[in-house]
Amino acid sequence: MHRGWIVASIILCWPLAIGAVAAAHRAAEALGAGDHGTAYRAAHQARSRAQIGTIVGGTLVGFVLATLLVVGLIAAPFVPDALVERGIDLRAAQPAPEAYRTAAAPKREPITLAPVELRTGDCFMAPDWEKAWAAIDVIPCSRLHDGQVIGVTEFEQDEYPGGTFVTETTWDDCALHYMLFTGTALAADSPVWTFEPTWDDWGHGRRTGVCFVQVREPMRDDLSDYPHLFATREDA
Repeated sequence: MHRGWIVASIILCWPLAIGAVAAAHRAAEALGAGDHGTAYRAAHQARSRAQIGTIVGGTLVGFVLATLLVVGLIAAPFVPDALVERGIDLRAAQPAPEAYRTAAAPKREPITLAPVELRTGDCFMAPDWEKAWAAIDVIPCSRLHDGQVIGVTEFEQDEYPGGTFVTETTWDDCALHYMLFTGTALAADSPVWTFEPTWDDWGHGRRTGVCFVQVREPMRDDLSDYPHLFATREDA
C-alpha cells in the first residue's frame, strides 16, 4: 500500500496527503470486498498522490531552508554591531589567543592564581570587592579586563619581616611602578592597590608583593594605552 510514501507525504505536505490516505482507504475496502481491479487502481492512485505530496513538500521545505540560509548569511555581518549597540559585546567571549602576555599564564584558558602569585602584566576582571579575593582568574589581555598588574616586589628574607615592613615596602615600590606605568605621580584617589604576602603565604613560599591597577571601564590590551582612566581629582 506504499505506506512509506504516504507517511513522507503526511510529514512534508499533509494537505496533499489527505487524497493519498483516502485512496489508500478505498483500496483497502475494495480488496476486502474482493474487487481486485478497483483495489489496484485505488492503490496506484494513493501512491501517485503520496509521491506528488512528498515531492512538493520536499521542494517547499528545501526552498524555505535555502532562503533562511541566504538571509542568515546576509544578516550575519550586521548582528555583532547591533548587539554592541545594545551593550552586548560578543568579542569578549572569543577564545583566548595562542599565548598570554606573560609566562605566568601559559595556557589558552584562564588560570586561577593566588593574588600574590600574579606577575607583572597579568590581566584580570576584578572580583567582587565585598568578598575576600582568595584567587584571581588571569585572562589574556586581549580580552576585556579592568585589572592589570603593573609591578611586583620580591622579598628575599627567609623569615617573615612583619606586616608593617611588607606593606610599606610594597607601597613604596608600587608608587614607582604606577609612575612608570601611567606617567603620573601616585595620588590619594589613584586607582591602584596592592596584594601583600601574609605570614601564612611566607610559609608556603609566596613572598611577592603585587601592585595592580583597577580601572572603572574594562578595556583590551595594555591599560596604560588609556590615560584618561587614571585621571584624578587633582588633574581636574
